[in-house]
Amino acid sequence: MPSTEMVYGYRHVPFITLSELKPRVWITLSDCNFKCRGCFSFAREPIGEPMSVEQLINLVKKSSMGYYGDTPLEEAVITGGEPTLNRHYLVDLVSQLKEFIGGVVLDTNGYLLDDAYLTELIDAGLTEVMFDLKVWDEKLHEWYTGYSNKRILANIRNAYGKIKLVVNTVYIPGIVDESEIESIAKFLSEIDKKGAIDYRINRYNMNLSHEKISRNPYPEEIEHAYSIVAKYMKNSVIGKSCVRERKIEVKRGWITVFPDGTLKRRTLADYREENKRKKMKSAYLFGW
Repeated sequence: MPSTEMVYGYRHVPFITLSELKPRVWITLSDCNFKCRGCFSFAREPIGEPMSVEQLINLVKKSSMGYYGDTPLEEAVITGGEPTLNRHYLVDLVSQLKEFIGGVVLDTNGYLLDDAYLTELIDAGLTEVMFDLKVWDEKLHEWYTGYSNKRILANIRNAYGKIKLVVNTVYIPGIVDESEIESIAKFLSEIDKKGAIDYRINRYNMNLSHEKISRNPYPEEIEHAYSIVAKYMKNSVIGKSCVRERKIEVKRGWITVFPDGTLKRRTLADYREENKRKKMKSAYLFGW
């Protein structure tokens, strides 16, 4: 059953984030249908303040104006949690963001993003989808997330050619390693004959994971996985802390904006430490 907040047009928002490097905003909508064993995000539970689309848009406009001045936002990335849980909310959010932002990107596990839903989002102004494809093997995917991956694979196939696509996979030694990543690369290459899909290999972090199901991958393991993917795909990359800003070789920091409008600068180390503390708090509150 959907929550009361979703029924009445609200999503829980713990914060939004502004880039220090260029006018870009990440919008975090908490709560998720998946319960990934290796998840590092405390936002998979409904934490933060319930906000309507109008309240959230006002927060984005006010905070970006205060930080960037008259420079318009170039991009908004809607992430989570899982942003697709409330269809009406997400379509409305994309539509209103597109009125004043150049590009609107959706970061999703892809389970709910069927053809009708995607078409509605594209019509609203969505410009890119980042699919988090966790696992290739269906039974392993069910163990890892609680769901089959058949719908996700179908939704990726359907999305190709309709919108810019990025696919992310977390390398987890002994679970999602070279064989799984090679299978995903083969699948994507069969769809993508023009080299249009970007594929990103991210690193598992056992210190941030909800369950310590593996160890951190060694650099040579990641490099080897990348070399395998490169045989099938033109646009592959070893994931950095932020794929949107990976090409800029400067020390990064971000501005976190809380629902009450309070701003706080955080570095990557700050994010990791605070996420760890909030994850522990969420584990206590939600019993996982």
